[in-house]
Amino acid sequence: MKRKTAGAARKLRSLISLAVLVLMTLFFLSFAGEKEGGGGLPWLQAVPSALRWWAGALLLAASALLAGRAYCSVLCPLGTFQELLWSARKPPASYRKPSRVRYWTLGGVLAAAAAGFMFPAAFFDPYAAFGRGVTHLVRPLAIAGNNAAATFLEGRGVYGVLHRIAGTQLLPWMLWGSAFFFALLALWSFFKGRPFCDALCPVGTFLGLFSLSPVIGIRFDKERCAGCGCCESVCPEGCLSATEQRVDSDRCVLCLRCTEACPVEGLRVGRISPEEGYVRRGALRYAFGALAAFVSAWGAQRPDRTIPASAASWEERLPVSPPGSRTHGNFSEKCVVCTACVAACPAGIIRPSLSAWGLQGIFQPELDFSKGYCQFECAACSAACPTGAILPLRLEEKQKISIGKARFLPRNCIVRKYGQACGACSEHCPTQAVRMVPFRRNLTIPEVDTSLCLGCGACEYACPETPKAITVSGISVHGRIRELVQEGADAPVVAPLEEFPF
Repeated sequence: MKRKTAGAARKLRSLISLAVLVLMTLFFLSFAGEKEGGGGLPWLQAVPSALRWWAGALLLAASALLAGRAYCSVLCPLGTFQELLWSARKPPASYRKPSRVRYWTLGGVLAAAAAGFMFPAAFFDPYAAFGRGVTHLVRPLAIAGNNAAATFLEGRGVYGVLHRIAGTQLLPWMLWGSAFFFALLALWSFFKGRPFCDALCPVGTFLGLFSLSPVIGIRFDKERCAGCGCCESVCPEGCLSATEQRVDSDRCVLCLRCTEACPVEGLRVGRISPEEGYVRRGALRYAFGALAAFVSAWGAQRPDRTIPASAASWEERLPVSPPGSRTHGNFSEKCVVCTACVAACPAGIIRPSLSAWGLQGIFQPELDFSKGYCQFECAACSAACPTGAILPLRLEEKQKISIGKARFLPRNCIVRKYGQACGACSEHCPTQAVRMVPFRRNLTIPEVDTSLCLGCGACEYACPETPKAITVSGISVHGRIRELVQEGADAPVVAPLEEFPF
């Protein structure tokens, strides 16, 4: 490949990868929880596509057969992030032997996923890791900067340019965990290029299994190569050996830096023969790749065996999963903790949980009604999820889905404890599942009709008493509320978007 052409191709590839990085960042910075989510881009990420569609893993394998790890080159935001840090320093690179740890990582992720444990996949998935970093590190800073700028402008009489955005409460353990991960990754990348892609990423390893002899790949022209090492010194993956005139095609991400750097046009893009690539035990690697694709496809199609159940007691409450997740089993098996739903929720009630879902769902989100409630006129989380853990719902569908059940504890109620009128829970129930019935003298007390309860948490959030007189527990299989005949004063009261005055 001519050097000028190689330079243009490398710049085009860089522009595309940067565009993907920016768009993915904006997706997780979605302050208002737009109903259209982030467009189609998140659905193109590797693990979400494999979980959402049974053929996703097979398509990824086919793309690797055609163009090696081109996905890693342009569509992976975490890979671009690492390469940017390395490019800022531009240290001279050298060939690094491939790590065997990556195969153990991929095998462990697949074995855990087959057993129903998604935490390893969620931890190592580059898309999910990038999403957590933006949501818990970049987004709070962006909100603070936006609000500071809005205050500054308003103080000088400029209104309507910027609007204040309600910030979400930070979870210390999630904040510090994300900060530690990205600080370590940034330091590692600054000196070593794309080390996570090369040594740990299960997606890159999976694609590498099918990249032994891609149709499009980097290869040496042995007649032209002068052995100067210019190509080797600019490879962020350390997968190119100028001495041996060899490119480890299973690790190459087609960044095209080597073709641009070569002064004698000794590298070109073309089909790599098995003799040129790094193909030791090639047949076994293809077999392992086929097994990985099968496990991914089988996992996406595995039947949901969630058993309908309710909390065993008042103290033992089940977590509440977002509307559209259908069942706790579906949510746990497809959630990769990318926190897209967390960023999309305008009420800020979808929050990662450390222990609510047990060992199989560490960091998996749940609805927390201590700071808000699920808005009746909102279905943003279902539009944001790219994995199928939360399926898209039309607003009219979402308004009939029951994700939990309210429980009333009379001994905590203000009406019974102090003989004072209240009714806050009933006033803010969007479906009249909580209604006031005669109690004593002229007082009324709440009564819950579970057949009308959405589990939205408006009643729990509205209750002014501590401990709460009415709480919402999740249900393992979501259902539908019965139809409510709306006649005059019996029509449901839609919960307002503003905060309650309690």
